[in-house]
Amino acid sequence: MTQLDFPDKPPTGHTKLPATIENVAHLLNHEGITVRYNVIKKKDEICIPGHQGTSDNVDNVTLTRIVSAASKHGLPTGHVPGFVQAVADRNAYNPVADWIRSRKWDGTDRLGDLYATVVAGPDYPGVLKEILIRKWLLSAVAAALVPTGFRCRGVLTLQGAQGIGKTSWVKSLVTDARLRDEVVKLDHHMDAGNKDTILGAISHWMVEIGELESSFKKDIARLKGFLTSDSDRVRRPYDRRESEYPRRTVFMATVNDSNFLTDTTGNTRWWVIPVQKLDFHHSIDMQQVFAQLAVDLENGAQWWLTEEEEATLEALNGRHQTISAIAEKLAEYVDLDGFDGPRVALVTATEMLELMGYKQPTNPQAKECAAALRSLLGESKRIKGINRWKVPLTDNGATAWQPIHVRKSAEIY
Repeated sequence: MTQLDFPDKPPTGHTKLPATIENVAHLLNHEGITVRYNVIKKKDEICIPGHQGTSDNVDNVTLTRIVSAASKHGLPTGHVPGFVQAVADRNAYNPVADWIRSRKWDGTDRLGDLYATVVAGPDYPGVLKEILIRKWLLSAVAAALVPTGFRCRGVLTLQGAQGIGKTSWVKSLVTDARLRDEVVKLDHHMDAGNKDTILGAISHWMVEIGELESSFKKDIARLKGFLTSDSDRVRRPYDRRESEYPRRTVFMATVNDSNFLTDTTGNTRWWVIPVQKLDFHHSIDMQQVFAQLAVDLENGAQWWLTEEEEATLEALNGRHQTISAIAEKLAEYVDLDGFDGPRVALVTATEMLELMGYKQPTNPQAKECAAALRSLLGESKRIKGINRWKVPLTDNGATAWQPIHVRKSAEIY
């Protein structure tokens, strides 16, 4: 066995080699072992020449072989895994950035061809479709190339019938099959309150959120906050402490049902395109598409929507809003043409529910009713310390309101 000339020698009066980062780096170099940190996958990668074994255990086995080599050459092994991690961190790399920059843009604009692979509904503005696709792809480039401070501004959401190839179209965005398998996660069940699903998401470049409706049944505010965060604080398996990771992930969603948006406080994070047909067998050179967008990014292009674009999106997203039972029932009791009539009441959300026959309205029902009233009539007004809406009532509504009016000393005028 060749005696290695380690850079860090034993202390004076000792013969035992110290286990240091430099000594471990020297050992790795001698053994021809490459270690590096993948900033997208959030993991260390070890490549040992001639290593054969299953992919199931590759991470543990390769690290064990390094520990074995350290022991063979007289290095204490207790802290070797941590030192390997330190060496890997010196050699951090970004496979997505490397792919995007692997060939310079040749000057040919391919975005038009890509837009044509998405056939939207007949009354959906083609200009907005192109804006959403371009800016989402631009955000993907920014996620890979912007060193710090990136955050996703929108989730490109393809809504359309089952079987038209929504997920396949997502896959077609990364034409390097090996890279796609590593950095694109499909049908991810996103729960922003679950550390495992968070780590599963942020260890990829592109994530398709599967079963979007079930994600909306969780804490929608937390989900929205997570999707647009610029960093993630999590502890990887086997790490001793949490780390702060700059966001390197963009999100997409695919959904079948047309009415799926449940958030009454605004849905502009969801960049919804209703699709009729998708061409996922296209032969577009996607590396060149991303290289083109990288040039745009360097020239100052923004990946978020303008206020005007957000307003247009918000209006169109209204077509995809779920209609609750409470909102549907309001139509029986609210006369939107009767603001100048004799049956206008000042009511709270709870009183409106009682008017509609809810015996003991719950807080969630009151919140839902308030959201529906806000959507129909605008913001409430604070009257004598209580938020009330000025509601024009139908005949049914006026009849139902009388006993409540008497009991609560409310006012019809």
